[in-house]
Amino acid sequence: MDFINSLMILSLQYFAKLTHSYGMAIVLLTVAVRLILWPLVSQSTTSMQKMSKLQPKLKELQDRYKDKPEILQSKIMEFYKENKVNPMGGCLPLLIQIPVFIALYATFSGPPFADKVIPVKVKVIESANKALTTHEEASSANCNYISTNGQICKIVVFPGDSTVTQGSTVKFGVRAASGVLPPGFDVIWKGAAKDKQLNNDIEVNANGEATFKHIGEFMVEAKVPGIAKNDSFGFIHGLGKVVSGMEVFKPENFDVIIMVVLFGATMYLSQKFTVVQSVKKPNEEMDEAQIIQQQTMKTMPIAMTVMFLFIPIPAGVFIYMVISNVMQTMQSYIVQKLLAQEDQKKTSQVVLETGNTINIGSIENAQIETNSKEVTEKRKKNTKK
Repeated sequence: MDFINSLMILSLQYFAKLTHSYGMAIVLLTVAVRLILWPLVSQSTTSMQKMSKLQPKLKELQDRYKDKPEILQSKIMEFYKENKVNPMGGCLPLLIQIPVFIALYATFSGPPFADKVIPVKVKVIESANKALTTHEEASSANCNYISTNGQICKIVVFPGDSTVTQGSTVKFGVRAASGVLPPGFDVIWKGAAKDKQLNNDIEVNANGEATFKHIGEFMVEAKVPGIAKNDSFGFIHGLGKVVSGMEVFKPENFDVIIMVVLFGATMYLSQKFTVVQSVKKPNEEMDEAQIIQQQTMKTMPIAMTVMFLFIPIPAGVFIYMVISNVMQTMQSYIVQKLLAQEDQKKTSQVVLETGNTINIGSIENAQIETNSKEVTEKRKKNTKK
């Protein structure tokens, strides 16, 4: 994951240098990643759409053998094999994409778009136990940092997790685990106690010197600044702007509300084009699974939109999510059109052979039934032998 995140940072910086805009860099990086993942997206979407079209026949099997679970399981596996579909075909490509999108989210959630905290744990013990004091060389957590001149480095805090005696003063600092820190680089230091009642028993000055007055568990934090958090992009005033709750509805935060609404709208479109409704017979009612699917498609975008109004997320992340949804919608639309062209070819072939017009649903059902009959005939022959 760390490798992917570093790769994203390098790509982001390349696009930022190319466009002189971190906002445009977010857009281009999101589009580039979506294009690279196109084969996986196509495979996943195609599999899901084919499964949607086969739902009516699958429902018939489930109704026919609902009292015979072992036979039902066998029939379902045969059904998938006959129609050349894999029920996991839509899931596996999505699982492969998850680390990439998590890395993208992490890239847009930290420097240069937002401040990021590097924490160090400190345990304070009695002065009599001085022999038990320890200091890790550096913090286990780190942070990628991009300077104003485009240099990239990875920052850690030193010393790392420590055990010190009551009344001790420890000088903390930051250094580059890789790359070079720019001249004049500085962080904001802060201290806190695990037990909030002890917050006054830790003092951390601007130079990173921390004094621990009481026994207990404390945290020293180095806040790494995001250089692009105040950059504007279009109607967005600050790529690192983070607001949530009732603050979202203040006049100065209208840009965040627009991005949240755009996220919900593009998520709805993405779902609409990704999931294709199966062909139903006249007067046929939707089964329970189809009803749940319909309700989920309607409520999920609304629920996610409301949720993001109360979750503090940098504005730059919303750009990524909206562009990602738009790309997903476009890719799903293309796959849908390609599948429709395949169905149209089947229709044309049947019309040429029979001289009659047959709808797509009839062809698909006929094909499924033909496959089932072929398997049944093979079984009869094997039984006779």
